[in-house]
Amino acid sequence: MAYEEEPGTIRDVFVVERPVGTSLSDSSSPGGISALLRDAANVLAGHAVLYPADDELDQIRAEAREEGRQEGAAKGMVKGVVIGVAATVALGAVAVKTAPLIKSKFNDFRAKLNRKPEAPAETGPLQAVPEPPATAEEEPPGRGRHLHVA
Repeated sequence: MAYEEEPGTIRDVFVVERPVGTSLSDSSSPGGISALLRDAANVLAGHAVLYPADDELDQIRAEAREEGRQEGAAKGMVKGVVIGVAATVALGAVAVKTAPLIKSKFNDFRAKLNRKPEAPAETGPLQAVPEPPATAEEEPPGRGRHLHVA
């Protein structure tokens, strides 16, 4: 994998192999490291072995993607649980607030069903009431019989 930084220079990505107890030397370029190895006393100990990093980077990327998928699935699961708990709490609160109203309505309905029918009021026999006589302006009533209940 090569990266162009300045005209005339190329950057490659490598994996470094070196013996335990050694470190890479600082480069004369700021922030850079040389392939020269130094021991704990800062004495030159040899050269590091460099391997192209393409395969390792592909493996690292694949591991990162898999880790991200697992992390995403875990976050999704946590999110689902949180939403489920919140919905349950909200429904519980609604149920607590509406339970007395529902119980009252149910009791009213049950009372209506259990009510005994009222007996009709006892009234006396029906009596015929004569119609008032017609005045000159009014037309006399027809010959039908009209009953008026008092």
